[in-house]
Amino acid sequence: MAAESSQTSIVIPIWLWRRMILQLRRRGGSHSESGAFLFAEQEAGADSVTSFVCYEDLDPNPYTDGAIAFHGIGYSALWEHCRDAKRRVVADVHTHPGGNVRQSPIDQRNPMLPLQGHTALIVPNFANTSWWTLDAVGVYEYLGDFKWRRHPGRGRKRRVILSLW
Repeated sequence: MAAESSQTSIVIPIWLWRRMILQLRRRGGSHSESGAFLFAEQEAGADSVTSFVCYEDLDPNPYTDGAIAFHGIGYSALWEHCRDAKRRVVADVHTHPGGNVRQSPIDQRNPMLPLQGHTALIVPNFANTSWWTLDAVGVYEYLGDFKWRRHPGRGRKRRVILSLW
């Protein structure tokens, strides 16, 4: 298990973050969870997000009884997308009802990508939130063995940063 946090910050252009938040809000319809994977260029050294794909664009039925249940068909489509678009997954995002952005026991036991260092973001209020800041967003780094580290949404050592470009 990783003892230290990865020092790499994930940088998301604010225009892309806004577009994704609006998609998650629309797809969840203010009453159910929605989610997406965030991608960077495969050969880029930095974790600069260049695109996203919503879960249901990869898995035809990723939501079961109000929770996310991503299936093998979705992972096959995810890896195909990465290969064809020359992208790599740098984070995943999903929404929660209300303002609570703590990981649920389901979130903790079911990382979308169970790789040490993978980042998961939780957006409050089914994405009916500000898209100008990450202050209300839960940011979690997977450490392995179903353990996570929470990162602050603000401050100097942020795991995820919104940028102008």
